[in-house]
Formats: sequence, C-alpha cells, structure tokens
Amino acid sequence: MNIFLRYKNLSAEKRIIVTTIISLSASSALALGKLVIGLFTDYTLCFVAVYSLAFAVCKLECVIGIKSKKQNFKRRNIAIFLLLLISSVIYAGFNCRVLFIEREIKEYSLGYAVLVAFISFFEFGLALAGLFQSKNKGYFYRNIKIINFGIALTAILTTQITLLDFTATNSEDINAFSSIAVGGFIALCSVYILIAPAVCVYGRERNVFLFKNPDSCGIIQGELIEIVLCKSTVYGSYVYRAKMNGKVADGYIERAPSLWKRMHVVFKVICCILSEILVFVWLFGRLVFFFRSINTPKRLENIMKTNGFEKLDIE
Repeated sequence: MNIFLRYKNLSAEKRIIVTTIISLSASSALALGKLVIGLFTDYTLCFVAVYSLAFAVCKLECVIGIKSKKQNFKRRNIAIFLLLLISSVIYAGFNCRVLFIEREIKEYSLGYAVLVAFISFFEFGLALAGLFQSKNKGYFYRNIKIINFGIALTAILTTQITLLDFTATNSEDINAFSSIAVGGFIALCSVYILIAPAVCVYGRERNVFLFKNPDSCGIIQGELIEIVLCKSTVYGSYVYRAKMNGKVADGYIERAPSLWKRMHVVFKVICCILSEILVFVWLFGRLVFFFRSINTPKRLENIMKTNGFEKLDIE
C-alpha cells in the first residue's frame, strides 16, 4: 500500500520512468521466454525474441537518457535509430525468405499456440499501457511511445503467426507479408525518430518575430496574430497565436483538440467497436497529416517573413 501511495504521489514524468522500467523488465523476461520456446520449437520465434530484445535495448537507452538529464541526446537518438532500423530490416529480410524459399510449417500443439498467444497478449497489454502515458513529455518519452507501438505490433503479429500456423493451411504468404509490412513500418518509425528533432513542433513552440516592414501588415488583427499553419478537423490544426508588443510578435504554435477529444462518449464507444476497421483508416490519415505538418516552425517563419517580420532568436 505504501509503495502504491508513493507511486501515486510521483510526478507524471517519474511515473512514466517507473512504469517503463517495470515494462522493460517484463518485456525482456517475455522475450527471453520466447527465445527459449523458439529454440525447442521454431527458430522463427527466436528472431521475434531477438527483435523484442532490440526494442528493450532502445527503451533502456531512452530511460538512461531521461535519467541523465538528456545529456548526449543526439548520440543516443542516433543509436536508437540505428538499432531499430537494422533490426527491422533484418527482421523483414528474414521473413522475405518465405516468399522465395519453401518452408515447412511446423505442426503446433494447442498448448504451444495458447502459451505463445498468452505471452504475446500480455506483452501487447504492457506496450498499450505505455502508449497512453508518454504523450508530449519530450523526445525520449516520444521515442518510448514509438517503441511501445512497435512492441504492440510485433506482439499482435506473433499471435497471428502462431494461430494461423496452428489453424490454417498455406498461411506462409500471409504471415510473411504481414511480417515484412510490420518490419518496414517500424523501420520508417526509426527514421522518424532520427529526423523528429529537426522537423517537429516540440521544443520549438515559442516563436518571436520583429515587425520591420510597415507596408506588409495583412496578418495583424489589432494586437493579436492568428495563423493556421496546417488545418485538420480530425487530428487537430496547428495554429500560431501571438500578441503584438510594440513591433514584437511573441506567441506559440498550438495544436487544436482532435476530433477524438471533441467527440461525445457515445461516438467514442462506437469507434472502439469498429476499431478493427477504423484503425487503419486513422493510421493512414495520421501519416498524411504528419507529412502535411512536417517542419511547421519553418513554414511559420516563411509566412512571417513574407509579411514583413524577422525571426528573433530566443533562449
């Protein structure tokens, strides 16, 4: 009880660290369990286990980075990028062999299928819990969120492979294409981890400009400036709101509430029921929105420059 109260009294950031360490330990133990099972049954599961251990190492790098007050951020970020990219490419490449080399499907027992599915489902639950805790806390926290998402995808994939191999015939191609897609997607996520500090709004929300050209004042409305930088009703628009203090515009890039946050609880329940259909549509739209909103601060700077403003450096 005392431990629970101490945990409850921690700040949000410290709670994330504690839960991440716990999930990291549990994920490592589960990965080792899958490795042991794979050694005696199917070496494909060994690759999944090694992939899970790569996720654990990446998550450990994030925890160390947070605990060290973000020292050597660039080095750790590159290390996470390389480990995720290389492991994802190897994982996807390993599964490509099924498309070109005939593989004999092992006949799994019901107990084996249930055991692997239970381990993967538990791992999925840990990853899912981490997805909702690390929002808007910093780049290392965001990296943890991306890693948790990757763990969740591989956990679902492992369950699919085991169940299909147990229940279906000729499931090699389905499992291979799914594994290649997951590996490729996580490889793209690793690239995002690398470029995020240069193209994302986080850390560059505040923007200050000096008004130098009186002939260009179309965006000034009294003492307020409001510029929609990337409009989206579903995911929330990026808007720059600033106040004029003499000739200086000082403001922040803010993100409007998304449709999910504005939605009534009844419609949220309906969306959850239809999640298997809507999740892929949402993910595709979110990807499109990401590319639309990429490097938003630079876009703001260009708009302000066109309207007679010059960006001021702030500490």
